[in-house]
Amino acid sequence: MKIVKVELERVEQSIWGTFWDIQRGASSATPMSRYEKYDSIESWSWPQATLLVRVESDSGHSGIGWAEDGVGAASSILDRHLKQFVLGADPSQIEMIWSQMFRAAIPYGRKGAAIEAISAVDLALWDLAGKVAGKPVYALLGGPVSRKIAVYASHLHPVAMDRFVEEAVAYCAQGYRAMKMRMPGTPKEGSAGVRKNVERVKAVREAVGEDVDIMVDAYMGWDLPFALQMTKALEPYRVRWIEEPLLPDEIGAYAELRKRSGIAIATGEHEFTRYGFKQLIDAHAADILQPDMHRVGGITEMCRIAALAELAGLELIPHTFSAPVVHFAGSNFNCPLLEALTVPVWASQMPRSEPLLLGEPEAAGGHVELSDAPGLGVEINIKRLPHLTHWNSFDAAEIPVMATREQDQEVV
Repeated sequence: MKIVKVELERVEQSIWGTFWDIQRGASSATPMSRYEKYDSIESWSWPQATLLVRVESDSGHSGIGWAEDGVGAASSILDRHLKQFVLGADPSQIEMIWSQMFRAAIPYGRKGAAIEAISAVDLALWDLAGKVAGKPVYALLGGPVSRKIAVYASHLHPVAMDRFVEEAVAYCAQGYRAMKMRMPGTPKEGSAGVRKNVERVKAVREAVGEDVDIMVDAYMGWDLPFALQMTKALEPYRVRWIEEPLLPDEIGAYAELRKRSGIAIATGEHEFTRYGFKQLIDAHAADILQPDMHRVGGITEMCRIAALAELAGLELIPHTFSAPVVHFAGSNFNCPLLEALTVPVWASQMPRSEPLLLGEPEAAGGHVELSDAPGLGVEINIKRLPHLTHWNSFDAAEIPVMATREQDQEVV
């Protein structure tokens, strides 16, 4: 069996869908918070877009993968360079294809858009493998360790306090036992920024009670002195973790913060490949690792990072929520919790982005359950992308399962 077609589609819509639409104007801490001009993510971020990839084998099976592609770099890298290592390859040799793409891109890659392109291809190959086997991807990863995975509500951007608290209470009513909020206060505000953040955390803790976990996300908007002040100020409110308080490459500062903090430090959503995570682990720079499946190198690299995390005794709680993330978590003992990109109750009447993919798992009652659909269980939303109808033209249930690798070779 070999791959006979690699198709790319860049869609000008955020990979985060409605979550992005709601949060883009929020005045939360970001890496650009030190500049007065850039007071929201929307004011400085890149154009939002998604790279969709389809691989097709000569057996008639196909697989879909996806990643971020805001400025078109990932799609360009794949189309103009990395595609040559996929076309004509044996789709069962996922490790070989991954290695060749990664090594070929090293002169300009290693992190960022090149790894995002590799991630999209890797996910498509795993989707294809599941459809060939007639099994969900988690079955190929060793089988389910749990068919029901806990999720936490992820939003709580700093809107007016009454709506902020209303949102937190609504998540509890929906069955969530954990939630994450974004921090408005930044280092340029000094002690006033500390008080602003504490006010938000205190309000949520009082609203949800002591039995719900709360986490805070600084989205790379703090520095070490401010982060140290925040850890001390937040200790009375039993915060489960502080997420991404510093820039990703400030590993030494992360290590110092972790050593002096009474609250767990989480990071990794903007880190790439096992090499980046090994640096974090070796420096004792994090308590919780948060790789992003669509940035880090796909399922293949996620498994390697998970092994490193387990050896180091660190929890792995992935960034964001998608079908591949659920398949991975369902087959991994060291992944106890997933992030659900929630829509606040105060935004329930806002227009929602039409999804690019159908079949993505949905969180309900504070959990998400595994599906038995083959592959990743997703397909293109033809209502949103009618010109990609042929991407769904092969029904895996109607194609004979390829019995064994040896039989396939005998036929050839």
